[in-house]
Amino acid sequence: MTEPWNLKIDDKRLEDSLPNFIIFCEDEVSEPIYFKYFETSKIKINPVKKQQSKITNVLKAICYCEDKGLMESKNGTAVLQSENTQVWCVFDRDSEEDLTQVQLGNTSFNVSIDTAISKGFKVAWSNDSFELWILLHFEDVSHLNTAHKSRDYYYNRLTEIFKSLPNPNEDLTKALQYPTFNYKKDCKSEKNFRNIVRSEITGTTKDAIKRAIELEKLFNQSQILNHEKVPCTMIHHLVEELIRLGGKEI
Repeated sequence: MTEPWNLKIDDKRLEDSLPNFIIFCEDEVSEPIYFKYFETSKIKINPVKKQQSKITNVLKAICYCEDKGLMESKNGTAVLQSENTQVWCVFDRDSEEDLTQVQLGNTSFNVSIDTAISKGFKVAWSNDSFELWILLHFEDVSHLNTAHKSRDYYYNRLTEIFKSLPNPNEDLTKALQYPTFNYKKDCKSEKNFRNIVRSEITGTTKDAIKRAIELEKLFNQSQILNHEKVPCTMIHHLVEELIRLGGKEI
């Protein structure tokens, strides 16, 4: 008979040996819920919520990893050294309404990506927003259409899509009872994102990956900076890695 304390030790050793994903999320609802779904008995997924965007996100990731002893010095700079841990920075381009801040925003976006990579982190950015990735679960987005570069388009299109979904689940049916239903207003709460959005897109992950890959290929054909790649998202790289190591059925 195996003693209960041995079970606990074995369980702890197994957990410590699992691939670990530390994901620094810009928001506190959509991204953490979306990525946590892929956790299985084979991987640990640890979303760190509300880490803001661009360079702030990356700096918080650096501070966190230094505090946890996950960094080591190489050639005079601190880099990620844990073989079993992947650190991902997830943030949006977040285009500025103030046109005088556009150049600063572009530079911050590009430098943030370069800085994260130099530290051994990986980056799953979206230009212009994470909602682009959600929309790709349903349909293509064209890099030739100027409207498709705006998060307002993503929100409005997602509103139309969720209003017209066949056989909506119970939570979506309740939400649609209100004539003012709007994706941005109604689907970004924890309950509704989990029960409505996450539930409705579960079976279309492969479609989103395929569409995101096609967008990335289009921009990789020309030598342009990351802030110029819009609409575009790198979320599929993180999702593919979660599926590869976790084995989640999609």
